[in-house]
Amino acid sequence: MKFIGIDVHLRSTVTAVIDEYLNIIEVKNLSLEETVDKVLEYKPQIVSIDAPSGLNTGLMNDENYRAALGRKINGHYNKKVSEYELSRRGINPFPTPDSIEKVRLRNDLSWMEKGLWLYEVLKEKNYILLNQDNYMDNRERGLVEVFPHASFSVLAGQLPFNKNTEEGLNQRYLLLKNTGISNLEDILSNAKKKDKDDFLDSIAAAYTGYLIYKDLGSFVGDVMEGQIGLPDKMIRDSYKRMKK
Repeated sequence: MKFIGIDVHLRSTVTAVIDEYLNIIEVKNLSLEETVDKVLEYKPQIVSIDAPSGLNTGLMNDENYRAALGRKINGHYNKKVSEYELSRRGINPFPTPDSIEKVRLRNDLSWMEKGLWLYEVLKEKNYILLNQDNYMDNRERGLVEVFPHASFSVLAGQLPFNKNTEEGLNQRYLLLKNTGISNLEDILSNAKKKDKDDFLDSIAAAYTGYLIYKDLGSFVGDVMEGQIGLPDKMIRDSYKRMKK
């Protein structure tokens, strides 16, 4: 069995492949087209993608929907429910716009369109977007939306250090090493310094997909809008910031 994690960038991806024994097979910088070829080569059970699986459908702008969530909500408009669920736990992904035009207007969000393209191409290859309702029946060819920062937060039980610092990189390395993932040292020793955080993110994405497959993961968000997978069957309700 194989599991692939994809960290999406504007013109490329960092793609990690692990097996069911948590051996890292490879981690590479690839073009989007090469990433699709890699999926077709390995035929993984789960492909985990660090990008929104769909646009914001306006649920968090609907006052009736907000009231039905059963908690007092200040703000949190113009984002997906999954992004709200993470942000109320102190984890803040980029809010996903409600139209592709708005994605294209924002230089800092233009990578999202590449992620949406990747989901659509893999769906055409008979991969199915997974959520809390369908994952048990579709685990052999599943797509999972992930947010590696959230995955690391769950693994740590608190918000991790900034990944652009040596402290943050080392923390993420140790969190993955403690899961039993092997070959980490070899993989990172061959990575350029500027790529190490992306390598760790893609491996965390693959590991999250592995746990979803093993029924050891969880999802947040609304099924109708697309959910984010997390590497823990029991979602912790709050996180505390680590003090430097």
